[in-house]
Amino acid sequence: MALLFRLIIFIILLNSCPMLSTAKEIKYNHNSKTISEITKEVDFTVLTPKKIPIDWTLDTKTSPWIMLHYMDSKDTKLMVAIHLRRGFPLSDEDFPHSQQVDINGKKGYFQKWIESGEIDKNGDTITGGLLNWVQDGTYVEMNSSRLPKEKMLEIARSMNYLY
Repeated sequence: MALLFRLIIFIILLNSCPMLSTAKEIKYNHNSKTISEITKEVDFTVLTPKKIPIDWTLDTKTSPWIMLHYMDSKDTKLMVAIHLRRGFPLSDEDFPHSQQVDINGKKGYFQKWIESGEIDKNGDTITGGLLNWVQDGTYVEMNSSRLPKEKMLEIARSMNYLY
C-alpha cells in the first residue's frame, strides 16, 4: 500500500512540476507556423521528434506537405529535414536499394547517400541518408547529410503525436 501511495505521489509531482518534465520549448525561426497551428490545418497526425538538441531551431513549411527543418544553433546548417503527409502503404518494392529498419515496431527504409563519406563544398563530410516509414497514418520522410544513420534512427524513434 505504501508503495502504491508513493507511486501516485510521484506521478502527481511529475505532471505538476515543469522542471521534472522532459518537454522543451521549441525555438521557431523565420516566422514559422507553430506545430499546434499546423496541426489544426491538416487532416492527418502531425508527428514531431522528442530527441532533438535543445539549441536547434525549427523552420516549418506547409506546402506541398508539412516540412520540419531543424537547423543548427546558428540557423545556418540544416541538420535534419522531416517531411510529413497523409500516410499510404509502403512496400519493399518501393525501396529496392534500401535497408529495412525498425522504427517502434514499424517497418522503415534507410538509404545512405551515394556521396556518403565524401566532402561537400563547405568542407563537411557527407553522412546520413534518406529514411522513410509510416506511423499513425502519417508518411514520414527524414533526410540528413550531417547526422549518421544511428542518430537519424534515434530521432525517428522519438517521433510521436504532440497535441
